[in-house]
Amino acid sequence: MTGAIIHIALLTVVLAVPDAGTPARGSGADGGASVKLSARAEVEAALSKAGGPAELTRLATTAQGALIAIASDRAASETLRSRALSALAYARNLRAQTFLENFIVGKTPPLDATDRVLIRHAVVALGWQGDPRLVETVAPLLDNADSDVRLDAAIALGLGRTRSAEAPLRARLATETDGAVRRQIEASIKAVTAPR
Repeated sequence: MTGAIIHIALLTVVLAVPDAGTPARGSGADGGASVKLSARAEVEAALSKAGGPAELTRLATTAQGALIAIASDRAASETLRSRALSALAYARNLRAQTFLENFIVGKTPPLDATDRVLIRHAVVALGWQGDPRLVETVAPLLDNADSDVRLDAAIALGLGRTRSAEAPLRARLATETDGAVRRQIEASIKAVTAPR
């Protein structure tokens, strides 16, 4: 419970920091709301084009607030939300890490197909972050009923290359029945135990 409170407190503090890529509110009649709305619309348009790593990196550095807003917006399409979560992998900062951690914790266990897709994107994005709480946040998903969620949890733990991921990966390997998940767990164990 304390961990969840810390996550929520950190998210509140981190989300209060202004986004470097979002223009400040103006002094116009709408208080600058149209500027914010057009910035989000531009990010949505860029995400809809499914750009490559260079475009995702640009979005992560210039429009992180919009990416977080889109990923959190239940009215946005699953595809758009998934791409926003994937783009956050390129942010590599505390704000993105905290958001991804809280997103994963809030969607665990995933209740429907959309939650499963979103959590998979968030987990892999967090793996790329090299987050210090990666194992604590992601390892419980190794026991998820959905094999795709388990697969992406194993991928994320391997990406993080945190030695503490070895124990939960080995524990899951002992009981895993899905061949693809087993192979990924084995690859992830190699990644986390490789000499640095």
